[in-house]
Amino acid sequence: MPPSLNDEVTRKYYLTTASRGHAPSHDYYGRAADQLWRRLGPWVPPDRAARCLDLGCGCGEVLYLLEREGFGNTTGVDLCQEELDQARAHVRGRLITADLFDHLRQAASASVDFVSAVNVLEHLSKDRLLDVLREAGRVLNPGGALVAMVPNAVSPFGGLTRHWDITHEWAFTPNNFRQLAALTGFEEAVEFRECGPVAHGLISGIRYLLWQGLRLAIGAWFLIELGSLKDGVYTMDMLVRLQVPRNRRG
Repeated sequence: MPPSLNDEVTRKYYLTTASRGHAPSHDYYGRAADQLWRRLGPWVPPDRAARCLDLGCGCGEVLYLLEREGFGNTTGVDLCQEELDQARAHVRGRLITADLFDHLRQAASASVDFVSAVNVLEHLSKDRLLDVLREAGRVLNPGGALVAMVPNAVSPFGGLTRHWDITHEWAFTPNNFRQLAALTGFEEAVEFRECGPVAHGLISGIRYLLWQGLRLAIGAWFLIELGSLKDGVYTMDMLVRLQVPRNRRG
């Protein structure tokens, strides 16, 4: 049987997708790390000895950030060998060519402290997503967390990120993750953050202020139509943090 479209694109992701935005330079990785830090920084573990696993690591931008911030125990997993070859020139951690679920299934329980999945979960079918989150919860230490960036179906323009990549299976709402948390052993309280502009200079500060005006308008729309702000997360992508209970047994 010939490979599916998803398999073809995933295994050749650098050729089909990543190469258009990636540059094999320290300047590129530095800029990518700065942008990621502004979004992920509040949810990065405070302990630099934490064991970090990046699912769908691609060209290694998240791993580069973690290592730049002092984390010395990092692992990245991806199916695209060419992306891993690009990452290998810029990161020091282990890089493994494998299916995400297969790698998690073979890992020991409570063997990881932090799992990142940036622009990854939307590529999985619903059943495989459930399997991956269950295994991620198992391999995480009590108190450990999984942080993901995913397309946000609540955004008025959520369809853009949902359909931007032909291998995207779907976009998410906050309620989806509350449903999934109940099935996968994570805490009931799931945290969400927007992926909007972060003020770090004049231009970004202006964008931040303009975005706040747009947020008010979107929120007003939801209040008028539904009588609810629908969690107040309106950017096309959103960040999600799932945490394993500290008192988990087994």
